[in-house]
Amino acid sequence: MVSRYALNEIVVEYEHVPYAGKNLSRCRCVMRSTHDLPCACELSKYVVGSIPLNTIHIFWQRLSFSYQGLCETEVIITEEMETISKRFEQFNVCGKVHMKTKLREFVYPDLNSMCSPPEKVKT
Repeated sequence: MVSRYALNEIVVEYEHVPYAGKNLSRCRCVMRSTHDLPCACELSKYVVGSIPLNTIHIFWQRLSFSYQGLCETEVIITEEMETISKRFEQFNVCGKVHMKTKLREFVYPDLNSMCSPPEKVKT
């Protein structure tokens, strides 16, 4: 599968095929060099057929529509909490303090170590 963003970028690039064609100086291969997606001069080869999947970088192929439990009526985090507790016990004192600080940031988002500037910033 290919991400929708990549497919949309390919469609936009495909619209440049009549102008650029197989001429590299007109194409400049910007899409290939910046996004590693087929550029207009490459797409001109595939006008008749489909675009081979191996011409699209693996980064754009990681989209997955597999079942991830999004329709569950109840979400349980017992296993994750047990893992966190086990990991916490494995740390030394410094590691435990750091992990506790991170957990407190997550549990109490309104309480943080940031403070307001001493004087109002002029904008």
